[in-house]
Amino acid sequence: MSSTVSEQSIPAVRRVPLDLVFFGVLMVLSGFGDIYIIFANPEYALPIFGMKLSGAAGWAFKLIHPVIHFASGYGAIFGKRWAYLFFMAYSTYGLTNAAVNRMVLPGPHRIRTVFFIMTLAVMGYLYWRRGQFRN
Repeated sequence: MSSTVSEQSIPAVRRVPLDLVFFGVLMVLSGFGDIYIIFANPEYALPIFGMKLSGAAGWAFKLIHPVIHFASGYGAIFGKRWAYLFFMAYSTYGLTNAAVNRMVLPGPHRIRTVFFIMTLAVMGYLYWRRGQFRN
């Protein structure tokens, strides 16, 4: 017995848990914060693996960060499957970058230490909630 188009079920988009929506909103707000910091301090050279890039390369690296924050925020708000791996990859880059900067650049490293601890905590929480990224 064949079914008609009207009888076929359409998979529903699942509701995204509020904790992931909240996380996504924080990521989007972080993107806006990045943009403000970038344009309020145009002379700041972002340290990347112990190097401080200036000029066009420095601006490119600085501007990538808000784009990544907006993308991962969007993915979390809508519970997209790709958002989990996207955030984990970006966080792994961030942790590696912070570790190298901590070894190479002069201290104090209070902000890097807090970043390291918070990123590991968020990664652990999202790993625990990874099954909720399913739309």
